[in-house]
Amino acid sequence: MNSLVSASTNAARPLRELLREHRRNADLTLEGLAERSGVSDRTISDIERGISLGPQRRTMLALADALALEGSERDDFLASARSGRKNAVPAARAVDIEPHRLTDFTGRESEILGVVAHLAPSGGDDEPAAPVVLCGAPGVGKTSIAIEALHRCSAGHPTRLFVDLGGLDPVPLTPLQVLHSLLRQLGSEPDAAKSLGEATAAWRAAVAATPVAVLLDDAANEAQIRPVLTSDGRSAVVITSRRTLAGLEGARRLTVGPLPRGESVEFLRRIILPAQAENGDLDELAGFCDDLPLALRIAGNRLASQPTWTVEDFVRRLRSEERRLSALVAGDLGLASTFTLSYDHLAEPSRRLFRRLSLLDGGSFDPRLASAVDDLDADGAQDLLDGLAELGLVEAMRGDRYRLHDLLRLYAASRLREEEAAEMISAQRRRVRDWLLATTIAAGARFEPRPPHAAPADGILTFPSNEEARGWLMTEAEHWFSAYQAAAARGDHATVLLVADSLHWFSDLWLGWGRWHELFTTSAASARALDDPSQQARHLGYLAWAQLAEKFDPAAARATADAALDAARRADDGVESGWANFYLAWSLLHLGDAAAAQTYADASVADFARAGDAQGELQARSIRAGIRSRSDPEASIGEHRDLVAFLARAGDDLPHNIRGVTETNAHTVIASALLALRRFEDAVAAASDALQVGAPGEFPSGQAAAHRHRGMAELALGRADAARSDLTAALRLGAGARADDWLDEVRAALHSIPE
Repeated sequence: MNSLVSASTNAARPLRELLREHRRNADLTLEGLAERSGVSDRTISDIERGISLGPQRRTMLALADALALEGSERDDFLASARSGRKNAVPAARAVDIEPHRLTDFTGRESEILGVVAHLAPSGGDDEPAAPVVLCGAPGVGKTSIAIEALHRCSAGHPTRLFVDLGGLDPVPLTPLQVLHSLLRQLGSEPDAAKSLGEATAAWRAAVAATPVAVLLDDAANEAQIRPVLTSDGRSAVVITSRRTLAGLEGARRLTVGPLPRGESVEFLRRIILPAQAENGDLDELAGFCDDLPLALRIAGNRLASQPTWTVEDFVRRLRSEERRLSALVAGDLGLASTFTLSYDHLAEPSRRLFRRLSLLDGGSFDPRLASAVDDLDADGAQDLLDGLAELGLVEAMRGDRYRLHDLLRLYAASRLREEEAAEMISAQRRRVRDWLLATTIAAGARFEPRPPHAAPADGILTFPSNEEARGWLMTEAEHWFSAYQAAAARGDHATVLLVADSLHWFSDLWLGWGRWHELFTTSAASARALDDPSQQARHLGYLAWAQLAEKFDPAAARATADAALDAARRADDGVESGWANFYLAWSLLHLGDAAAAQTYADASVADFARAGDAQGELQARSIRAGIRSRSDPEASIGEHRDLVAFLARAGDDLPHNIRGVTETNAHTVIASALLALRRFEDAVAAASDALQVGAPGEFPSGQAAAHRHRGMAELALGRADAARSDLTAALRLGAGARADDWLDEVRAALHSIPE
């Protein structure tokens, strides 16, 4: 027997479909119908999911009255419950059309080879085949992979059997029914095996002599599978399921995901007409299909059925998110209906969380963020997310991250609009965004020189350490930045400024993000909208920093800093005037005008001194010292000694970390200049001063440089042992601080020291 045989049902329209249709026609949510009828929302949910097949008559009458059903609609509705009570156990399934091997099957070579390797192990005839579970989201092509793999194993297993286990049916096949179907396909009469034990014995006897290949499609649970597995492992068994079937012993699992983009494009080329691809981007089309094989199949079939369409014609329809799911329908193939099979199996709390996940703008999320969309605690959200992942509606990623793919996000959004009131959706979206921005402010505050001690609002995440705050800001940037942009779009300028202010210290620690210029452009626009010149000056200063440090555009930074200085003068704000002059000095230094840079640096120092802002004055003195260091080592030494004296005078007006880093680097610059002037004993003393600031390794880049300068000076003075010790420490600290510009020089110097 070389064909695949299928078992399926031909049932009348069930009660669950009628109830759902009438409820939606009445524009009622589950909760709304529960309130109107007096029937609990859990009972209604159980009926709609097919768990309750024959509710009591008083329940049905209450629902019929609440739905205002009359005439034949009411009679059919009540009769469906009576039918369910009579048929709580499904009848034996009839033989249906066998699934066919796709002639245009594309890609999936690694997955197929993985399945084949487990079905036909290469270790010898005595090595048993392991059952393979193919699990994954709806529409990823699990069954197609299984069929293709079984055909490649046909030499070892010429007899192939197939059973549709009805995993998403109201009542899936029982283990006994699964065995009866398999026995029937082998030509046996299964009715003689009345019990599961008898059927299992008959099955094992039937396949003992002639091993078979079995595809158990759409499994609901492990119990359906276990009786099929034989102890000798000679038969090949492949199971597909939207669930992972984690309790199945000895199985090999393969989670099937979307196709790689190249295979998606090739798949489309094999379906559509060549002329259709001449106008349009197949890569863009594959992207709108989320590289999901079912979506690609639907898109390709729709194009192939309309020869006058081009790829661009169809892509134009898909660019609208509101139309995308409705456009991805071809005949009886539809993405939404496929997703609905999984959605209908969820209890209402899981459905609600799934729907509301569409409120998130980012691609991936953790349980803490998921809890914010549905007013849950993180543990409760994680339990529900695991259930959604089990049915393939979200993807479980590494750690505690999850992802909602684009097409499923659109489906979740459509269910949200259908089942929840527009006012609630708007309010919940605002709550999620407010939560994100409040948490961003709390995380950013960790990096301020003197973090605030006030406890964050209830429900906002707390961060015990800077490292945890940094991790959250970097991981969730896609979410909080989208919330930030939404706040700007709705004119919530005060919140925009709060967020930008909270992040400006952190921004210097994450230059690799690459979007600080966007963030501070937005905050500067909000300050302008509020017509607050002091705020304008501050946020234009932030923008000038981003243009220098992130965009490397000193000309743009100079123009921005000029505007900041004008705003600061209008506000009569000495602190912001100091910062504007600071950014002008920095910009002009990069533009090669050291004299003008010096003038603005002097003005910046004076502004901060008059305003009594020690932190600002420290920055201004630092850049002024840096400007002088470029042309005159003696002047650099004097300027940096003045900087050290300023640090001593400022004392506790400066936070420990800022004071420590600046003092370390000032002594290091002095040591470097003295080394260049060949004043080796003075260089050793200056480097030693740098190393006395803070604990060893507390300021690694500055301390690494100090060890380097002192080691080089000691080497010049003929102190081999001391030089070796310092240069070795410089290598160790410098590697961690990425001091690549002088590491090779230090290695060469170490190599030159005689043993």
